[in-house]
Amino acid sequence: MSHGRDMGSDNKGIWADEASVGTDMKAGLPRVKRLARLFVLGLLTMYLLSGIYVVEPDERGVVTRFGRLVSANIEPGIHYRPPWPVGRVATPQVTSIKRMSIGYKIIDRVRGLSASSRETQFVTGDANIIEGQLLVQYVVKDPAAFLFGVEEPHWLVRKACEAVLTEKVAVTSVDDVLTTAKLEIERYVKAGAQEILDSYGTGLELVAAHIQEVNPPRDVADSFRDVASAREDKNRIIQEANGYANRVVPMARGEGAALIIAARGDSTEFVNRAQGEADRFRALVAEYRSGRSTIRTRLWLETMDTVLSTVKKYILNDDAGGGELDLRFMEMKR
Repeated sequence: MSHGRDMGSDNKGIWADEASVGTDMKAGLPRVKRLARLFVLGLLTMYLLSGIYVVEPDERGVVTRFGRLVSANIEPGIHYRPPWPVGRVATPQVTSIKRMSIGYKIIDRVRGLSASSRETQFVTGDANIIEGQLLVQYVVKDPAAFLFGVEEPHWLVRKACEAVLTEKVAVTSVDDVLTTAKLEIERYVKAGAQEILDSYGTGLELVAAHIQEVNPPRDVADSFRDVASAREDKNRIIQEANGYANRVVPMARGEGAALIIAARGDSTEFVNRAQGEADRFRALVAEYRSGRSTIRTRLWLETMDTVLSTVKKYILNDDAGGGELDLRFMEMKR
């Protein structure tokens, strides 16, 4: 009997404990509901606050709602858009200059790796092969077009510049590519690639195109240098010859003109002298015909004057002693 009373008392104790637990749960249920409401409210608040985003000074914001573009080119600052998945925002950089290489990979150059010949080699207009490397710089001018216009805008920059570079080199001689046509090629690549990018609506703008290297293939580099040296020697010799010709030809022309002028002067002098002699002879003939004896005496005197002016003369004084003297003997004695 005592055992039965113990079992009954235990059951009553259990029922009492369960009743107290139920009472406590009923008393604490409002608190739990209140905490749950605060937790849900906190989550909702955090969800709504996740729509706040910041656009940095070098960025522009592009907002979409359910995948449809609603705002493009949002200025720097703090903005709000509906949280994900309703709204999304992208902030591409528009002021930083991006780079793309043609003929090599920038990462390979940083690692010290050389580009493959397939990347670097181009065919010139005179069927020669050269190795060229070009670096292109560009910026984002239309963020929305950059994000949604094409799938791989950076890859398209590389391919567009490579295509235009190949086209330009294919109509240019190897000598011009290696020397004077570099600036022209850079301008052509920039303009042509920009036209292609605009046609695809990439939203990119090319800033500059710079030729990094342009060389003949390594296997024939020595031959190219020999040809270039020979061409430089040829140009130098031609310049020296032109300089010599420019210096000598005017001198020769001046000397020729001086000789012609001197010859004309001598000719005029000889003609005038001959004319004067002829006139003198005619006058002498006329005088001779008018007075032959007088003219004959004058001619004799003039002739003797001319002849005796070139010989030694001896003057003999008859008062000093007569007789004839042999002048030749006296000359021999001297």
